[in-house]
Amino acid sequence: MFLKGKRILIGITGGIASYKVYELIRLLIKEGAEVKTVLTPSALNFVSPTVLSTLSGKESYWDWNYRRPLIHIDLAKWCDAFLIAPATVNTISKLACGIADNLLTATWFACHKPKLIAPAANSVMLSDSIICENLKRLKKAGVEIIPSDEGLLACGDVGEGKLANVNLIRDYLVKALTPQRWKGKTVLITLGSTKEYLDPVRFISNSSSGKMGLALAKAIFYQGGEPILVAGDIKVDIPHWFRKFTVDTSEELLKLCLELFPSVDAVFMNAAVTDYRFKETFRGKLKKKEQTLKVELDPTPDILKELGKRKDNQLLVGFAVETENLIENALQKLKRKNLDAIVVNPAEVMGKDRYEGILLTKDGRKEEIKTSTKEEGAFLITKKVAQIFMEDPQWERKYR
Repeated sequence: MFLKGKRILIGITGGIASYKVYELIRLLIKEGAEVKTVLTPSALNFVSPTVLSTLSGKESYWDWNYRRPLIHIDLAKWCDAFLIAPATVNTISKLACGIADNLLTATWFACHKPKLIAPAANSVMLSDSIICENLKRLKKAGVEIIPSDEGLLACGDVGEGKLANVNLIRDYLVKALTPQRWKGKTVLITLGSTKEYLDPVRFISNSSSGKMGLALAKAIFYQGGEPILVAGDIKVDIPHWFRKFTVDTSEELLKLCLELFPSVDAVFMNAAVTDYRFKETFRGKLKKKEQTLKVELDPTPDILKELGKRKDNQLLVGFAVETENLIENALQKLKRKNLDAIVVNPAEVMGKDRYEGILLTKDGRKEEIKTSTKEEGAFLITKKVAQIFMEDPQWERKYR
């Protein structure tokens, strides 16, 4: 969905991490993007133009020739985004100083499309004050800098400087090609399920996977926002580059949400909070006996309601699952908890790959959302919420 039909130009420089571009090209092609590659002369020592052309289905370029004297202009006009991965400190410094002495750098300065670099170098080189200053100059010029990863480097050192994970590079490309509706906004997203313990090993919970919450976080990131994730029990892997916290019980979730709430601009409360907890709990494991065990349950804290009481200018979005009277029940919840919007889902789509829901707002708007994947559903939800509350003049003053 996000990269289908997009034209991505990848610049490759002479670093050992260049081999990872093969995997990146396969990933982008799989998502429907078109990919072309342009190399520095030294990159030819690390990757093969034949392999690059085979993977991308497009010719690879590394020098001018008599047939294509304006190839740098042609490539710059062709692409929707220009990514350099890996970017060595040599190429970073050339770009920062306006040096166009090879086909890659000349193409860079001919390109007025979104531009990104993914640095990869020894950690000492990358932290040098001159290189840091050059990166700042590029960032100030509007270049997106994809943060390097930490780990074992080619030289044997351990530290920052590895080429970013290809999935993170892919996410930054999506971000570069997406309207920045959430730019400058910090968004708290809860996901997964909470547990309520009877004893140290037994608990009640639910089957929420956290997949939708992660999709919401990615959608916010694509649109320029900074997601903060608070995860209960989940069945998805949260990428390490997201800022995240973990909780176990509803009480822990409430405490952390109240702590983070004053510093965020919006909340998407997607976690499936267990509605009841045991009135009496046991410090040791209960032994199985022949007689029936009777337990009493008390309601867990209403986290959304507590946030609704405390909200100032924050945008508060809730989620609900209903088996009947979807809209009526959701609107009651919206009003009772002082929400700005609520997304209600029919119970029959839970656990499915497709997404179906209805977005309702406090001023009576109704948006039906049906998509083939949760990722598309999350993107449309965050897009519509931004359009309603941050682009509509009725709400602009409050939420900007």
